[in-house]
Amino acid sequence: NRNNPQVYSINTNVQMQVVIIKPECYEDAQEICDQIKTKRPVVVNLEKVEYPIAQRIMDFLSGTCYSLEGSIQRVANNIFIIAPDQHHSLCTSMRYGPRYEEFMNTELPGICRNNLPISEDPAQNWIGGAGTGAYGAVKMALKHPETFSKAIALNGVLDLEAVCRRALAGQETGIFHTEASLKAVFGDLNAFAGSGHDLYALAQKPARGKFFFAWEQGSGVEEENRCLAGLLGAAAQTAQLEPGADLGACQCSLPAAVRWATAE
Repeated sequence: NRNNPQVYSINTNVQMQVVIIKPECYEDAQEICDQIKTKRPVVVNLEKVEYPIAQRIMDFLSGTCYSLEGSIQRVANNIFIIAPDQHHSLCTSMRYGPRYEEFMNTELPGICRNNLPISEDPAQNWIGGAGTGAYGAVKMALKHPETFSKAIALNGVLDLEAVCRRALAGQETGIFHTEASLKAVFGDLNAFAGSGHDLYALAQKPARGKFFFAWEQGSGVEEENRCLAGLLGAAAQTAQLEPGADLGACQCSLPAAVRWATAE
């Protein structure tokens, strides 16, 4: 519960801890947010909470996750993993830093299955994110469909090549990164285009998973989301929201994404 969250130390090359919380009321959402701010992945088990309260908790957490550029992954009925944007790694095995892509693909699913009743069927394992978290979620599903069969991108910042170009030109990147920090993540920024980090290059190959893209009209990310969805063809579904519909906290896009993901 909120007064006694379970903290598990993970002996991996990333050296991190996972917090498991089973909220019992809406007020427990604040404790979850506090744990997210410590930069530790949090597993939220909502099995003890009635649906209306669980929905309010997830609405609250989605706002926190969005503001911290983290990601939310549904791993089973009423069980979610919230991953903060550690080191702003962009879900990447960093050139100079922890190997987060490798961790999320090969280690995190097993850790969760050791503690929770999570299916090993990739069809039941999805990943999603907002902002740059959406970039990481889509990249994971494109590169690792054996682990994640669906990806959700909410107001996604997806064209990281354009971000790298702005950084190299000495311009504002528009995200929580500078040229130096992007080099720590990707290495040579001039080599980004066409690499395994470039979503548009990855999308040129036949996609094995399915993808949901939602954005607010006038948000500045419409073109890059439409472009990527177009490359993915029938594997992608899109939703454009009215300006301000998400209220900065995925109020409309997240429920739409959940309906899409659970429709099949």
